[in-house]
Amino acid sequence: MSVSVLGISGSMRYPSETGEAVEVALRGAERAGAHTQYLDLSRIELPFCDGRSDEDSYPESVQAFRGLIRSAHGIILGTPEYHNSMTGALKNALDLCSGADFEHKMVGLIGVAGGAISAVNAINHLRIVMRSVGAWVVPHQVSIANTDAALRRINEETDSPMHERLLKLGGDVAKFSKLIVAGIIDVSGMEEV
Repeated sequence: MSVSVLGISGSMRYPSETGEAVEVALRGAERAGAHTQYLDLSRIELPFCDGRSDEDSYPESVQAFRGLIRSAHGIILGTPEYHNSMTGALKNALDLCSGADFEHKMVGLIGVAGGAISAVNAINHLRIVMRSVGAWVVPHQVSIANTDAALRRINEETDSPMHERLLKLGGDVAKFSKLIVAGIIDVSGMEEV
């Protein structure tokens, strides 16, 4: 059974360390048998979410973005940590979606930070947002500190612990998505407590 996993980089830099980490996680999803697609928010133009009541009145770029979310079985979200949270660009992109776009999707979270503290706060905020739109966040998450050095090691040492954690994250999203698609896990009537 095949599932699709969409990886989204919430960094506005191109290329970015966040994008690199998301792409490694997508390789883990591919190894688990998923079809994958990568989307870099810095490469598309999305307007600011203005809270309009008719979400279908947003431009085509928003409709295309929402379509990618809806068609994916699993999603990997990556963000650099800015001021202890996710990027404004990623939050805006998520705000342009409705809860129905994310409901019952499996989601994996990646945070990157240039300093030694890592990106735990950004990941926690993403987890809260995903819970509010009805998505299911896999327990395993990846927070990368000192991204320049860490990603150099990940790219040079494909057996590094961080590389393995990113592959595992992608694999988990694909595997849990397969269980939902196969009906082995029925989340349609479940609500998070």
